[in-house]
Amino acid sequence: MRHESDPVHCDAACIGIRHAESADIPALLAIEEQSFATDRMTQRNFRYAIRQAKGVVLVAYRQVPKVQERPPCNQPGAYGVVGFHAGTPFARLTSFAVAPDERGKGLGRSLLAALEKVAADHGCRGIRLEVRADNDAAIALYTAAGYRRFSVYPDYYEDGMAALRLEKLLSPGH
Repeated sequence: MRHESDPVHCDAACIGIRHAESADIPALLAIEEQSFATDRMTQRNFRYAIRQAKGVVLVAYRQVPKVQERPPCNQPGAYGVVGFHAGTPFARLTSFAVAPDERGKGLGRSLLAALEKVAADHGCRGIRLEVRADNDAAIALYTAAGYRRFSVYPDYYEDGMAALRLEKLLSPGH
C-alpha cells in the first residue's frame, strides 16, 4: 500500500506506461544491448515497430515527482512490443526487456499487464511469446502472470538455445 508520506513504498504506484516514440530508440537500444547477447532488435526494427507495424510498443518508466528545476523523468526502463496479425485471435509478444537496474521493482509486471490490456482491447483472445529456455527470470515473470508452456522450438536462437512457447488466454476487458 502506498502512503503519501512514505515514498519508499511507492514502487508500483510510481510506474508510468506510455507508447514509445522515435526519441526513445537510443534508450531502447541500450536496454536491448544490456539484456540480450544475441538476437537483438536493431534501430531499424524499433523504428518500424513504433511507426508502421501492426501492433504497439509500450515503455515503462519510473515516475519521478516534478521538482521546480527539473521536468518529471519518463526515460524508459523497460519496453515491450506486441504484434497483431490477421487470421489469428492471438497477439504476439515479439520483444520484451527490462533494464538490469530496474529489474525486480515491478516495472516488468506492470508493463506486461499493460500489453495484455492493449491486446484484449484490440479483440485478441490471448497472447503468445517465445522465451529462451535458459532465461529463468523471464520464465518466472511470465509464469507468475499466468502464462503456460504449450510448445518448444529447439535451436531457435542464434546461439542454438531452444525457445519455450508460452501463451495466456485473455478475458474481454482484461
